[in-house]
Amino acid sequence: MRALEGIVVIDFTQAYSGPFCTMQLADFGATVIKIERPGLGDQSREWAPFKDGYSGYYASINRNKKGITLDVSKPEGLEVAKKLIAKADVVVENFKVGTMEKMGLSYEEVKAINPSIIYASISGFGQDSPLKDRPAYDNVIQAMTGLQEMTGYPEDPGVRCGPAIGDSLTGLYTAYAILMAYRNKMKTGAGERIDVAMYDVIFSILEPHIMAKTLTDYDNVRGGCNDRETLVPYDVYKCKDGYFSCGLASDNGWLEFCQATDFMNLYEDPRFETNAMRCEQYDVITPMLAEFFIDKTRAELDVIFSEAGIPNAPVLSVPEAMVNEQIVAREMVVTIDDAGVGTYQAQGNPMRMDGTPVVYAHGAPTLGQDNEKIFGELGYSEGELADLAKVGAI
Repeated sequence: MRALEGIVVIDFTQAYSGPFCTMQLADFGATVIKIERPGLGDQSREWAPFKDGYSGYYASINRNKKGITLDVSKPEGLEVAKKLIAKADVVVENFKVGTMEKMGLSYEEVKAINPSIIYASISGFGQDSPLKDRPAYDNVIQAMTGLQEMTGYPEDPGVRCGPAIGDSLTGLYTAYAILMAYRNKMKTGAGERIDVAMYDVIFSILEPHIMAKTLTDYDNVRGGCNDRETLVPYDVYKCKDGYFSCGLASDNGWLEFCQATDFMNLYEDPRFETNAMRCEQYDVITPMLAEFFIDKTRAELDVIFSEAGIPNAPVLSVPEAMVNEQIVAREMVVTIDDAGVGTYQAQGNPMRMDGTPVVYAHGAPTLGQDNEKIFGELGYSEGELADLAKVGAI
């Protein structure tokens, strides 16, 4: 039996944060019924890359789900949605705040249909906040939380973190909250209202800068690839065939680092005796350290620092990472059969569970793929489905 088998999730989400959340649940066996707009579908169906007219982006975050089309703005469509909700354990939505209320599917209305429902909302700024009516994507959240300002080099403008971390982390937090709520439901029979804001999530992970400000009233300065405010050496250095990352998490290892790099003069220099002193002397010590790396390959540096027990890694491109032996051994690139884009390779789910492992049962649903099956299970006849289609409800 799969870990979440038997849990039914009604998925009103689109774009990234919500679908990423519900994919985590679907990967481990939850029945996720994805609801999309008839004729239009999830907005991520419009996002590149495309193959044979289908979005790879959409495919990558909607695997293992069932898909139906439903227009809940029509009375007939709303009635179908309520029948689905009555049989469900969880409802997840990531619309602009107030949209579900306009649809007639507010938490109180849904709770009246299904008193034990777990109702999870993802939004940019939360359901009850000064900015609750403001739309937000990952770029907005990275900019407003301080994440963008703390990323990059001090002489340049702050830069956005490449992956949509605001969406993915918010999706994970919401999945985590849903599972905690479901655990409570198993004990008490009570449902729960869940409110997760992208803004809150990203603000919650800004640990070094928040601590510096609250403890010492010091404003950390972005340092590029180093962590000069906290740890030295802890940096990325240019080498013969690219870039190489290595560093220490404390004063432990400083002797071994200097022995490995043949820099015993630095070990004996009183200016660099402790990590705190090396942080203060970052601009002095870093050019010295950089000389060691410049004429060596990533492979050579890997051997040197690994033998010394110093944490290290070559800076890999994404294509290099995809074929790295570690990724291959951990099965983090998996093959998915998708009805839209066909067979493709995707990131695997990183949660490894030996008793109830992830199963990649199938790819993302095509638009309305499971209409007949899901609506049939609700008791709708072929004639009734034809009538719903005529009025545009499905």
